[in-house]
Amino acid sequence: WEPPDETAKKQIQQLELSFPELKEERDAADEVKRDKPILVILGNPPYNAFAGVSTKEEKGLVEPYKEGLISEWGIKKFNLDDLYVRFFGLAEQHIAKKSQKCVVCYISSFSYLNDPSFVVMRQRLLNEFDQLWFDCMNGSSRETGKLTPEGQPDPSVFSTEYNRQGIKQGTTISLMIRQENRSQRPLVRFRHFWGVNKRNELLESLKLEDFDAQYQVVTPNKSNRLSLRFSKVKQSYLNWVSLADLCKKEPFRAFLEARRNALISFDKAPLEQQMQMYYDSKVDWDTLKLLGVTLTEDAARFDAKSARVKVISTETYNPDNLRRYFVRPFETRYCYYSSVRPLWNEPRPELWAQYWAGNSFIITRSSTEKQPKGSPLCFSSCLVDYQSLARNVSVIPIRLRPVSNNKKTNKTKEKNTLFNLEEITNTTVTANLSAKSRQYLNQLGITNPDADADTAGLIWMHVLAIGYSPAYLTENADGIRENWPRIPLPTSKTTLIASAELGKQIAALLDTENNIPGVTSGNINPQLKTIGVISRVGGGQINPDAGELAITAGWGSAGKAGITMPGKGKINTRPYTPEESQAISEVELFGKNTNDIYLNEIAYWRNIPNPVWEYTIGGYQVIKKWLSYREAKLLGRSLNKEEVREVTNMARRIAAIILLQPDLDANYQTIKNSCFDWQTLE
Repeated sequence: WEPPDETAKKQIQQLELSFPELKEERDAADEVKRDKPILVILGNPPYNAFAGVSTKEEKGLVEPYKEGLISEWGIKKFNLDDLYVRFFGLAEQHIAKKSQKCVVCYISSFSYLNDPSFVVMRQRLLNEFDQLWFDCMNGSSRETGKLTPEGQPDPSVFSTEYNRQGIKQGTTISLMIRQENRSQRPLVRFRHFWGVNKRNELLESLKLEDFDAQYQVVTPNKSNRLSLRFSKVKQSYLNWVSLADLCKKEPFRAFLEARRNALISFDKAPLEQQMQMYYDSKVDWDTLKLLGVTLTEDAARFDAKSARVKVISTETYNPDNLRRYFVRPFETRYCYYSSVRPLWNEPRPELWAQYWAGNSFIITRSSTEKQPKGSPLCFSSCLVDYQSLARNVSVIPIRLRPVSNNKKTNKTKEKNTLFNLEEITNTTVTANLSAKSRQYLNQLGITNPDADADTAGLIWMHVLAIGYSPAYLTENADGIRENWPRIPLPTSKTTLIASAELGKQIAALLDTENNIPGVTSGNINPQLKTIGVISRVGGGQINPDAGELAITAGWGSAGKAGITMPGKGKINTRPYTPEESQAISEVELFGKNTNDIYLNEIAYWRNIPNPVWEYTIGGYQVIKKWLSYREAKLLGRSLNKEEVREVTNMARRIAAIILLQPDLDANYQTIKNSCFDWQTLE
């Protein structure tokens, strides 16, 4: 170790002159750390995922865990600069250089157990150690909300009488042994500890005679990215096709603004006005700042003032770049898009090129650190935000238009701003299907998937049908959590088409840009007609001019750095009225209770059944999440009539999805029981 600069060196030298014992102790410690074989390494390393890039002295401890992440594992976005990772690197490095046998025991963040970013780290640990035990202490605020699977409190193992919740991170205790006579294969054992008594339970477990019997044996392999956590994934699930393998073009990372919503708005007009001023060179910088334009604030990889100079020298304001923007399931706003960096943090021009009239998109993610809640899939024809599902959001265009790869041509046309129709080399549109997907369709007798949008989308609509089956989500929860969702394929053309028809219904219900007769327009289905009706306490007409459409019930509040924090709101849970029960023939699907959801003390949406209210997609409780961003103090105004109707329509769309669940489950079971063998394709 060397001090980072001359000032620090002088300070240490002065201390050593004043206290010679310090130099003796440091020299003795360095001799042990550098020169002596160490049998046992243990500790509680610091963990901070935002600690910054490793220092020069520590960089060598982390770099080996990045080798092959992109080329071998296809993981392009990762963060390995968490402090505790360096301590694992230190232990591994010491073993390689000094010891042939060693015991390492750390308590640390549990992110390395199965997060994709740490797959190479896991690979190296499995190569270096012969026996590994992992006691997962859970207690994560982010992954489980500090709740057990049964919904009981699950504080950190570091909680105290004065800090009941403890730290936010979930933790695990690792014990790893390297023997002098190496085993051919490492043996990995794993167990969970949950709840308020986990510390005592851990201590009591040490007294059991057959200690290893308490653990489940884990089998890390390529299909689970060498996960060190026990998973209930069945082999049949692992044999199904991954979404990524169905695509011709691998899933595109979704758009990332990261400009404090300066380019995203609930309302079109103010965003349009702001962007016109931003692009107007006659409006000087100080005026923009005075008017409170958010794009005048620096942010990640964004020097606001220099960015504006570059943007307005490269392109002019284009009203066609005002687009609908998929923020979350059933949450669509407006955005102003530009491919000129660094206006957007990640403008994804290659993805933008696939946004054209008639195309649509499957939304998914490669993994999530959270417990899976709801489907890992969604559908839209809008631009899609990187945070629209819980994590790692990617977009799969159903059809593809070729885009010029000529860098010289693209650079010349940069002043026209976007990869748009000018960049398309020809009008050929193809289905976004891999060679194996096409082989599969060909075996079913579907020989030209490029013929039209419906044929190109057959597999993708089938994916939605499977991905919204409750049985599929329950049976395969661990597998869905760890990687791209895997989907069973039917063995016949008839079954595929029938499944795709169900998927089309799901797609239509998810796509808020289009009305659905019987659900959001026309004569509403009697089963849905009483759901989500806007009402007034005591009856009578709601008066918008008196603020009776303002959300003030406490559904959301402003947190740090502009983050919206969810609130409890006001909700009245009650039994159905006779009229509501009569309208809902499928009472079992909607449960025994319903809810009145209040905007304020006067207005409420009447009769939103429990399963509709609690419905989640991609980790988000759909309606509650929508409400949290519309609190009057955050929105700056009351809801308008269209937004009030949007909640009604949202509730009815979700209710219609729930009514489809028996058919979705039956479809899944049929296909699962007679599944096409993807492994036979070459």
